[in-house]
Amino acid sequence: MKTKDFKEILKTKVLVCDGALGTVFYERGLSSGRPCEYLNIARPEAVLALHREYVDAGCDIVQTNTFAANKVRLSVYGLQNEAEAMNLAGARIAREAAGNRDIFVAGSIGPLGRFPLEQDLSQEDVRAIFKEQISALLAGGVDIFVLETFQSLRELRLALDVCRSVSSLPVVCQMSFQENMGTAFGEDMHQVVRELEAGGADVIGANCGLGPAHILEAARRLVSLSSGYVSAQPNAGYPQVVEGRTYYLTTPDYFAQYALTLKEIGVNIIGGCCGIAPAHIRLAARAVKGAAPMSRSSETFILHQPRIAGRDRISLSSEKKSSGIADLVGRDRFTVIAELLPPKNADIRKMEAAADLLKAGGADVISVPENPLGQSRMSSLMAAACVKERTGLEAVSHFTCRDRNLIGIQSDLLGAHALGLTGLLAVTGDPVGLGSHGKATNVYDLNAIQLITLIENMNRHMGLNMCVGAAFNPNAKNIDAQISYLRRKVDAGARFVMTQPLFEASRILEIHDRIKSAGVPVFYGVLPLVSSKNAEFLHNEVPGISIPEEIRRRMRIDDREMAVREGEAIAMEIIESVRGRVNGIYLVSPFGRYDVSARIIKALSVRRDAPSFPGQAGGVK
Repeated sequence: MKTKDFKEILKTKVLVCDGALGTVFYERGLSSGRPCEYLNIARPEAVLALHREYVDAGCDIVQTNTFAANKVRLSVYGLQNEAEAMNLAGARIAREAAGNRDIFVAGSIGPLGRFPLEQDLSQEDVRAIFKEQISALLAGGVDIFVLETFQSLRELRLALDVCRSVSSLPVVCQMSFQENMGTAFGEDMHQVVRELEAGGADVIGANCGLGPAHILEAARRLVSLSSGYVSAQPNAGYPQVVEGRTYYLTTPDYFAQYALTLKEIGVNIIGGCCGIAPAHIRLAARAVKGAAPMSRSSETFILHQPRIAGRDRISLSSEKKSSGIADLVGRDRFTVIAELLPPKNADIRKMEAAADLLKAGGADVISVPENPLGQSRMSSLMAAACVKERTGLEAVSHFTCRDRNLIGIQSDLLGAHALGLTGLLAVTGDPVGLGSHGKATNVYDLNAIQLITLIENMNRHMGLNMCVGAAFNPNAKNIDAQISYLRRKVDAGARFVMTQPLFEASRILEIHDRIKSAGVPVFYGVLPLVSSKNAEFLHNEVPGISIPEEIRRRMRIDDREMAVREGEAIAMEIIESVRGRVNGIYLVSPFGRYDVSARIIKALSVRRDAPSFPGQAGGVK
């Protein structure tokens, strides 16, 4: 079919898209431990047969069996080198099924998977992966592209940009919206529609989700917000697993009723997703196929953006002051952030006593790690809230991607706000393999960049007041890669940076010269040593820490107390050498020796009241 007719046809009639491929293949026993896209090569006749069933059911658009046929997803199965072949075959099979009928073949493209923008996968890498898939589909003869089931607007926009760079074919962009009608990364529909229209999407839609009722509500809002064409492809409701098999409850009649309602509110393309089979599409086509598009309602949906009295979106600028952590990390005065570990049991009294000690010494902010080195401790959010309530000091809670899925992350962020916390350090988290919990698993639904993006979106659209920071490892072997990764964190919304410990003032200043142009405050890790054994252990066994030989030599003292004092002296030398030239330090207490940290902070407090120099410290205006 002539692709130039696609948008002209949408002006005159509603088009029916097909339904699921993967769930139907699974139901028919064609799942063999490999992705369903592999069937394009291994069982092309089975793929062709299902496409023809949808054609016979009355659909106007057939989507290729290529949703997950990208190198990232295929690498899980060791099939990354087959990506081009799978996409080319998928397009040709769908083209054969369409035959000479007036049917559009849509190249189906899904997100890259759990880590689409991981540390070792740059935007250029992502674009190249999408380009390979898009180019193969184009060579196979598709008429349009359908970018579907995306949860990250940023990733969808990248895929759209690649489509636009290699082809003039129409592009349908569909996102999977959550129950609150936002994305999994906190973007609201206003932002989604605005960015996709700006990127040149021909159709904007919603697919998958929580079933027909949920997609109907999403479609109502999209129709109201978008000036262009809208698509809707719901799945068949909540799946049920019975004796190891997955069943969907939505019947063809029920689906057809919703298809009719979708047509009546002004949706232009109606199809199905997971659990929707040819029988569903047959009844939907009878209800809406060829119908004239309905005129759009003038109703406007105002998406709720809660505001908390007295709290604005966090800003470090002098023009717009905010409360809590943002004020402390954004000021000109040399700032000391002191680490305080949560207890390994339910007794918080020692932690509270340590917090009092650090406050008395003059700490500005308390930093509370979350299960460091994969070891189980009290919740950092709860511990930080307790410290803040007891001492009045602001607390930065470390927040890892390791221990929570995306649902838990959003839930805990809302809870942190309710507890009055305003500062978070977004970290990927040490793998559980470093700890002693053999049966624990790493979650990593997000990486640190994605977490920062999510928090910033929740600040804008869900009423949070979080100043989010980023971690930086200055001891990495590939420091250029670390700096590049840090800049991506800042671009995502990080407002300050905390580094792992460094043991040379010259190294701190060298690193600072390279990263200060990022334009956010940086707090350099300083860890007082307490013994030669401590120094050797950190240098040889703890990831991300390197201690120069000269420092380790100075710590070779037999007397324990003298060794502690030497460690304090080394720390003070480092701090004094950089004071006034950086924003502040992140003081890590050794082995729970908070008395050591308190002495250092107290000694500093006498000498640090003079203002720092923002131009030298970098980025604090």
